[in-house]
Amino acid sequence: MSILKTLIPALLFLAGSAIYAEDAAPRPDALFAVYDEIHDALATDRVAGVGEAGSRLVTLAEAAAGARDGAAAEVARAAKKLTGSELEPLRKSFAELSRAMARLATAAGYEGAQLYHCPMVGAYWLQPKTDAAAANPYYGTAMSKCGTRADGID
Repeated sequence: MSILKTLIPALLFLAGSAIYAEDAAPRPDALFAVYDEIHDALATDRVAGVGEAGSRLVTLAEAAAGARDGAAAEVARAAKKLTGSELEPLRKSFAELSRAMARLATAAGYEGAQLYHCPMVGAYWLQPKTDAAAANPYYGTAMSKCGTRADGID
């Protein structure tokens, strides 16, 4: 009987710890929601909020790092480069972030995003699968529809 008194609380503690550990790492959809905020800003030629969203993405990715084969750590490194208030450097950093997010999507088995490619810039980006048309973050409103769906990154 004494073993049961010790064993049952220990098992309950371990089960609770496992549940907490799973909840502690952000889900991929949380990272993609912030990524999508950044995408939407750049696709509409806005820089306001990009740096702040990048910082939130760093926090989320660092919390998830290690759980997804290093892909989240790669996202954190790329998101840290989303600084400044000039559109073109932010777009260049976004290209690197997009590659990292595509890798994260693959590692996490995330299926809520569609990969797109801009042939003029030679860069990729992700959009929610529910979006009907491309919204190019590299050319913004000047060429918003420039881009095609891609199956993978070259």
